[in-house]
Amino acid sequence: MSVAFAPPEHPTCSIVILAWRTTTELIECLESLTRLVDAPPFEVVLVLNGADAAVREIVAGEVRGATIVDLPANVGFGGGCNAGAAAARGEHLVFLNDDTVVDADWLRALHSAAVATEAVGAVASLLLNPSGTVQESGSRVLASADTIQLGHGLTLDEAAEQGLLERRPVDYGSAAALLVPTPAFQAAAGFDPAYEPAYCEDVDLQFRLKAAGLAVVVEPSARVTHLSGASTAGDNTFRVWSFSHSVEFFRERWAAALASAPEEDAPVDALCDVAVDDARVSFGRTAPSLDEIRDSAETTARSVAAGFTRWVTGHYEYEAGEHARLAALLQKTEQQRTTQIRELSGHLAAHVNRVAELADRVDALETEAVHLHNENDLLHHRLDDLDSRGPLGIVRWQAGLVVNRRRSGRS
Repeated sequence: MSVAFAPPEHPTCSIVILAWRTTTELIECLESLTRLVDAPPFEVVLVLNGADAAVREIVAGEVRGATIVDLPANVGFGGGCNAGAAAARGEHLVFLNDDTVVDADWLRALHSAAVATEAVGAVASLLLNPSGTVQESGSRVLASADTIQLGHGLTLDEAAEQGLLERRPVDYGSAAALLVPTPAFQAAAGFDPAYEPAYCEDVDLQFRLKAAGLAVVVEPSARVTHLSGASTAGDNTFRVWSFSHSVEFFRERWAAALASAPEEDAPVDALCDVAVDDARVSFGRTAPSLDEIRDSAETTARSVAAGFTRWVTGHYEYEAGEHARLAALLQKTEQQRTTQIRELSGHLAAHVNRVAELADRVDALETEAVHLHNENDLLHHRLDDLDSRGPLGIVRWQAGLVVNRRRSGRS
């Protein structure tokens, strides 16, 4: 079944979606956009970000009415979004992941919040898990640059009790479903290529929008179900490298703001203090054009691949060194173990011999004890016999002894 859009002449919102290698999820995402109700006029900008052949085939065969931006290589999340923004015509840019399904009222609620918020820089959506629980109602940035998805795992009722279903300022909201006014995005020069291929670029953008004096809020009535990580599932090593590379840069750039970061369990209105500073809005960059992004796509992809290769090689060498160190430690331990077993075996043999000697001695003592016990019993028996005879019996017994001696003498 094909998915068709009727783009307006003057769109209010441009929904930018990156397509890489998911197909079923992409179509489900696009179909959910066709069911939007009371939405402002919108266009769909679909960026083929070095997309697989299967993705290209399904887009060519089943998607109608979307603006297609074809990049010959994957330029990362931020680069792909910048390409889509460069081709967009709307007053507001709405970045949407291809592994999401939006509620029918989502875009209306998101746009209404943007219009109602004074000096708005970004409006984040409420992200839900497929189970219906909260994935994120805005996020918090900690001093370590780690992030906390507010409300994660809560039911909607539980989230409401904690004040998480009200429009409010946040440190940032995930770019999986994020609105940014086009002028604000252009003034900030879009997503910073320093974070290629992914991670932290959306946090950085929203901190820079705050540096411009703009507000970043979450609108919980704009709801999106998000199958988190579907696009990069199975690439865990690549994801680890991407995050470690990006978070280190983010930590250095925003050290002052991170020093003011709230604790993990602070009230929901506790935020990082991002100072207004025009110099930190774009850091001297300008938003790249679509041609610039397309022409440099291969170079960007090779640069990302080279960075990943260097990291993997470094980690391999480190792990190889650790393996050699542990192997040597194991060999030394085995040698010590063999020596100790030999020594213990000698001690044990000596003890076994001594135990055998002691056992023989115990047997002899037990035999002697039995003999003494028998003699003792015989003596007691004789004494008891004498006691039973009385004085007359003793005299007769003694006389008998005398008679026996005399008889013996005569014989």
